[in-house]
Amino acid sequence: MRHILCFGDSNTWGYVPGTGERFDEKTRWTALTQLLLNNEFTLYEAGLNGRTINSDDPTREFRNGAKLLNLYLESCRPLDLVIIMLGTNDLKASLNNSIEDIKAAVKVLCQQVIDFDYSPYDKPEIMLIAPVPFTDSADIDDEFSQSIAKSKQLAPAYYQLAQDLKLLFLDAGRVIKSSMIDGIHWDEKEHRDFSIHLAAMLKQRK
Repeated sequence: MRHILCFGDSNTWGYVPGTGERFDEKTRWTALTQLLLNNEFTLYEAGLNGRTINSDDPTREFRNGAKLLNLYLESCRPLDLVIIMLGTNDLKASLNNSIEDIKAAVKVLCQQVIDFDYSPYDKPEIMLIAPVPFTDSADIDDEFSQSIAKSKQLAPAYYQLAQDLKLLFLDAGRVIKSSMIDGIHWDEKEHRDFSIHLAAMLKQRK
């Protein structure tokens, strides 16, 4: 059985657009992908609302992904693949990050995975997933409303990084779109479509 760590933010956690509730196991892309793979793969759901790549949130604990990643790498061993899908919250206006800032931060995060000591097990592969760009919703949070165009620049930046570090890469924005409800999160259909696409990719690497 292959073991996969899914390290992400609210779209990995399963945030229901406009409600703050969580999609159930029949809906979240993580659980659906495992089901589509006939449970021959185990996907560890390590999604957290508001998680950034390496920035602290003064109003909420545990949001800095770089500070907690090693905990998941240690506790979920052995791992065959680590999926990283972060960057959405790093586009917040209050953080004032450029695309190059975000690219540099996620490079360090990927390097954490590469450098971690998994002994006595082998090192896992890494799949870097570019988050889905924001949708121009009337109800998008003010923190993100000025970053709609910038969110489309993450995919080419992440693709180049994946090429440089020889990582697997997936541009989620080529598969699905963010909800018109809040401009950021995924509707039920998007979770389903993404899981179908990801499952097909993983089957090819089985």
